[in-house]
Amino acid sequence: MGRYTRIRFVIVALILNASVAVMFRVVTLPPPVMAIHAIPIPVTRPVRYGTPVHLWVPSLGLSLRVSTGTYDAATASWTVGNGKAYYADQTVPANDTSGTTLIYGHARANVFANLPSIKPGATAIVATDTGYTFTYTYSSMGVVAPSDTSVLTDDGSPTLVLQTCMGDWSAYRGLFSFTLSGVTKT
Repeated sequence: MGRYTRIRFVIVALILNASVAVMFRVVTLPPPVMAIHAIPIPVTRPVRYGTPVHLWVPSLGLSLRVSTGTYDAATASWTVGNGKAYYADQTVPANDTSGTTLIYGHARANVFANLPSIKPGATAIVATDTGYTFTYTYSSMGVVAPSDTSVLTDDGSPTLVLQTCMGDWSAYRGLFSFTLSGVTKT
């Protein structure tokens, strides 16, 4: 190797070492400090909600006290009694944001026996423990097997579903769906 070749080799090696050192330093530099500006947080209206305590369906002459009940998946049984309806506590409380509120009861004269005669556009009114009154408009009816509990996990727009037994020997469950049409504070 000649003298000039060694000098060029040393110069190239120094340049490469310096380049690697600079690259390493650039990669490990902390990010620059930037001014933080306040970001406005969007204001959302408070959710109005409450556990149902009373149900009216004026077109059916129905006025019922509502207690809290539950569905026990292990025994496939519902908390249920005579003379009142039950709010299924696995569903969302009545609210103006989202989800299905389920109220269920027996198909007896003093509870939900007249539900099958309800007409489209009928009103259901739910009073809650928080002082809100939710008004719903009847939209549709479906029939499911007693083992179908999908209504307990339903979401989407605020909906009220009234559930009762239907058919010979109460072989089916009628699901009467209502869409939210208004909320007032009493």
